[in-house]
Amino acid sequence: QLRPGSNADLGLMRALAVVQLLREIQAKEGRLKGLQFRAYSAAQLILPNGQIAPISLKDDQTRRRIEIRFTRLGKVTNVQ
Repeated sequence: QLRPGSNADLGLMRALAVVQLLREIQAKEGRLKGLQFRAYSAAQLILPNGQIAPISLKDDQTRRRIEIRFTRLGKVTNVQ
């Protein structure tokens, strides 16, 4: 059982869970063919004003988010 030690840890764990779910959908339903998924830390390390967020080990719900980006990795593929 993993336990997050910071908001950054928690963000990465959530991103990994989303990737795992998307890969399960690929395998079971045959959807999202030709796509690869990568998990990145979803912790808010840069504040909206562009400044680096202060270090905080406290539970801070305002710094939680999951961000999904779609990027091309080489050959362009149509998704069905």
